Amino acid sequence: MSKRPADAEPETSTAAVAVRAKRARSSQKEGHVEDCTDPECQGCDVGEIEITFVRKDEHGHEQTATPSAQELLDMAIAEASHASKQRDDHLVRRLFDLALEQYQEKESDNRVGYATCLIELGRAIHVEESLREGLDILRGLNKKQSLDDDQQQLLLARAAMDLAIFIRKRQNALYEEMLDSEDEEEPSEELLSKQKVSREEIKLCKEALDAIDKVLPSLDKTPTKAVRSTLENLHAYAQLLDQPFHLEHISLVLDALVRYIQHFTYQEDPESQALWAASLLHKQKFIQDTGKQQDLCNEIEKLISTANKIYKEQNKQEYARGMELLGMLQLTQSNLLEDEDAVLEKYDEAIASFKRALELNPDNQDLQDMVNMLNGEEEE
Repeated sequence: MSKRPADAEPETSTAAVAVRAKRARSSQKEGHVEDCTDPECQGCDVGEIEITFVRKDEHGHEQTATPSAQELLDMAIAEASHASKQRDDHLVRRLFDLALEQYQEKESDNRVGYATCLIELGRAIHVEESLREGLDILRGLNKKQSLDDDQQQLLLARAAMDLAIFIRKRQNALYEEMLDSEDEEEPSEELLSKQKVSREEIKLCKEALDAIDKVLPSLDKTPTKAVRSTLENLHAYAQLLDQPFHLEHISLVLDALVRYIQHFTYQEDPESQALWAASLLHKQKFIQDTGKQQDLCNEIEKLISTANKIYKEQNKQEYARGMELLGMLQLTQSNLLEDEDAVLEKYDEAIASFKRALELNPDNQDLQDMVNMLNGEEEE
């Protein structure tokens, strides 16, 4: 757990309002959180969070402010977006709670805003009830034809996929627990049957795709932040499906995703090219025919190469995500080779790509774990 000194003042801000949180030290002489093992810690347990909002006036002087519900929501999302080691989860929850109170008490007519707050809360700290409540509000508005804005339809799609992701992650965790408890090397048929895509997941995916299809023709050809977030959600969900019998459902989601990408100006957009490549990489895992696998790898390689080239031209540096995808592709290609020397060479290329990606994005813990694992295998 991150142990900020109790009198530190973490600050989160939007363009207009800044929040300063001060947490009082525990009344005990030396207060510590339960998992504190730092011998130099002088006390890290804290009491109630004291929050002050300030806004600068025309002279640059700070004045106490009362933020709107939207400003509170923006601050909560900003704090939640920090890396886990830097994020104050207590502050995140408090800001979301304040935003919800503001929507209920002063902006009760703004049902979309309230639903958005619930959904973002559920996404940030993994609260199923919050995700469901926010999605249900949007569904009710949609039935009344009150979601007449493209961005609101995209919000409905993201919310549906957020819930699908939550359900699938929970199911995968349960599957892993049950798998660990079995003595057999291979999972039983009964256990595998529990990994089948549920009716609710299928319904949620259809709901999301229908919402996107409804507004796709009217969307600008340049993908907005909301569009990118929606498409990334589709990919994130598909990545959680890893059994051969998932292929039909994976194809339903990822084929739609590729179709959506092609609607936009993906030719000069490295993020879209990378997302397309990542989608094909995942589908490739389930193809049995070696020739088809190699053809797909060639297509993926072209997409990654284009993404890396465009990104470097636009940003004057290498593309971390592109290098990570290249490493994943090279690992896949190594499994398709027969010559042992060629396999080892491709494997070494993959490790080098992952290491370069980590240099470009050192905060990527999953990538760090991947590099550590591959280094361990190499040493063996």
